[in-house]
Amino acid sequence: MTKIEPYWNPSKDMKDFRFSIRKESREGFFDVSEVPEVVLPFFAFTYVLEGEILVEVEGEPYLCQAGQVLMIPRNLPFRVLYFKGNISYECGFSLHALKDVSYKCLHDPHPLKQAFWFDDAVFTASLLELMLNAWKRKDHILTQTALDLFLCRLKLQEGHPANSTVSSFLEKVFDRSRKPGKVSDYADELCITPNYLNRLVRTQTGHSAMDWIEISRLNLAKSLLKQGSLQISEIAAAVGIDDQSYFTRFFKKNEGYTPSQYRDMVLAEKTDKS
Repeated sequence: MTKIEPYWNPSKDMKDFRFSIRKESREGFFDVSEVPEVVLPFFAFTYVLEGEILVEVEGEPYLCQAGQVLMIPRNLPFRVLYFKGNISYECGFSLHALKDVSYKCLHDPHPLKQAFWFDDAVFTASLLELMLNAWKRKDHILTQTALDLFLCRLKLQEGHPANSTVSSFLEKVFDRSRKPGKVSDYADELCITPNYLNRLVRTQTGHSAMDWIEISRLNLAKSLLKQGSLQISEIAAAVGIDDQSYFTRFFKKNEGYTPSQYRDMVLAEKTDKS
């Protein structure tokens, strides 16, 4: 129930920025609804060790799961849509931090998403831990060497890495200007059958279309419960559930608490902090 604080502050003067890395562990629910879209004048990447993160880059959603890296080129607008049990390395670097700027991944204008499997994933995690420790010790030579070795392991993918139909579906599901709907609603908008949409989404993301709708519905409900200004029945309607009792069962099934209990916990948390 923590609010995500933006990692980078683009309002700062970053003309001398070279490199930064940190390891993040995010448990529980994070309210990303107020995290602004960011445009950075340097490269940024995240490597996920556990859980998953959904990032929208130039309006295109990218789901990054355990063993996957997402690198975002300079000056591309992006924002976080969703976290779940996320443990990851997050890094930003400018070309001034590198010995070699000829890597192809640095000259592609599109985001790069790549999966590492088994031994490769273990090696990549170890390499990033080495990079993190070297940076903390201000060992710039070892930091630079580790970053170069990481970049040389990234490979460009032919074509766009995301299925356009799946991307459009995720964009619609996380659009906060509308209520989360049914699978059939989104399938109709995309001019395909619900079964075909489910197959596409599960193949691309590992989750069904209904899973993503429920994730969006649950996150919106948590955000509204934290605000404390709406009745439970009003929140149920706002997330697309007309039956309040069903909404309560849905919420408790996923969170282990009723909506009222969850809101009481949030209010108690706020009181303790104040």
